[in-house]
Amino acid sequence: MDWPIYFKDKLIIGDEKSEIGIVTLWTQVTKIVEPIDKSLFSLAGQLYSKEGINFILRNVLANPNIRYLIVCGEERNGSGQALINFLEKGVDSENNVLETEYAQIHKEIPLEAIEAFRKNVKICNMIGNYNTADVVTALRSYQSSQSGLWGESQVFPEPKIEFDGVMPTDQSIFKVRRKFIGMAWLELLKLIMKFGTVRESFYGNNCRELFNIASVITDEDPDNFMMFPYFQITKEDIIDYLPKFMTGEKGTADYTYGERLWNFPHMGVDGQITNQIDDVIVDYLTRYPTDRAACATIFNITDHKAKTAPCMTFVQATNVDGKLDLTAYFRSHDIFGGWLLNAFGLRTLQKYIAGKLGWQIGNLTILSNCAHIYDNNWKLVQELIEKYGQGLDCASDPRGHVVISTDGEDIVAKHLSPNGKPIQEFRHNGKDEGATMKLYNKMVLAEVVSQVSHGLYVGSELQKAEIAIKEGKGYIQDRYLQ
Repeated sequence: MDWPIYFKDKLIIGDEKSEIGIVTLWTQVTKIVEPIDKSLFSLAGQLYSKEGINFILRNVLANPNIRYLIVCGEERNGSGQALINFLEKGVDSENNVLETEYAQIHKEIPLEAIEAFRKNVKICNMIGNYNTADVVTALRSYQSSQSGLWGESQVFPEPKIEFDGVMPTDQSIFKVRRKFIGMAWLELLKLIMKFGTVRESFYGNNCRELFNIASVITDEDPDNFMMFPYFQITKEDIIDYLPKFMTGEKGTADYTYGERLWNFPHMGVDGQITNQIDDVIVDYLTRYPTDRAACATIFNITDHKAKTAPCMTFVQATNVDGKLDLTAYFRSHDIFGGWLLNAFGLRTLQKYIAGKLGWQIGNLTILSNCAHIYDNNWKLVQELIEKYGQGLDCASDPRGHVVISTDGEDIVAKHLSPNGKPIQEFRHNGKDEGATMKLYNKMVLAEVVSQVSHGLYVGSELQKAEIAIKEGKGYIQDRYLQ
């Protein structure tokens, strides 16, 4: 058997007869282990993730000669402590490492093999120690049993991919920034179907839900709404809906957003109402155009006892560089069934306020606290995503552009504003080991990029520039190496 069977090209191999393995966690294995006599250990490698515990286990079970693991180096995400917990505490009935989040042993590895590993392998906890001399001391202090293999060599099937369709995420604070309402809506559908967790709704059915999504609309023309082929509403539906936002009449409904905005009922005072748009927001910004108190509330304290309560609870108008920005907060938001009409209504309201003030219209921001899609719509939403949602968004990063070049042995990254004005410059010697990562870390600390796609692009170009310098090739951004 060709051993080690996993990540052989990334491990430092010593004496296969040695009973000691070295785990350097996030610290480059060469920095700690390269000066060490290879006869003192069997294998040495890193442990970036808790998932990697499985491959330590698999390699050792394939050659059960290792009885001692020295765990050292930098701990970043709990992988080292997870390994210690695995050896000291074991696993539950689902192979989850006890007292450890997000650490599971492959189900293809039986409990008998797991327990044999835990019984025969001991650990030396040196987490946080980067000193080679200390590791050598630990190596030399180990008392070898010299008793050979502690079990038979075992190789287990590869782990099956088990994915429930929900991508892992922190479940909070998602930002969608698009020119048009329809483009933002499609992105919201994609986010919730990809990251949303299934929960039971107030009505007894299920929904996929994400928390705290911020949708920013920059260019929608309220006089000529952009329609898209994947809409489930027509322009006539929008026209019919707008009076519910733009007038104080509620008809036979318990409430409308328009009624609460234009004729807000005072609690405990029959017949007394306030026009929060003209008499509060417009009036206040006319008198205090740069202040931050031009707000309207939609949710009344008595709504807690009502049969139905407004989902939109708050609206704020703000002067941002002479433009009227509008922000709305929804405590609960049906993204498939309600968000589109809500957004068109808010954009129309924004235009009205801006017109009264004589200002230009700015960004519309919609904050959806509990953003969900009900289960009866999942199939249709998925079909819309598959048909219309596969393209990449090519919008420019609002934080600007990065121009990358080489200057002698230096990689140079110039950060420009969206209008091309130089902001800052980053340099690093391209012949330095890990030059790309060191330069990119500087840029991350400086908050240069805001979009994942932009960050991936910049990273790939920096890496090309480093390769060009190290191999003596010419580098031009966006072109293949010469």
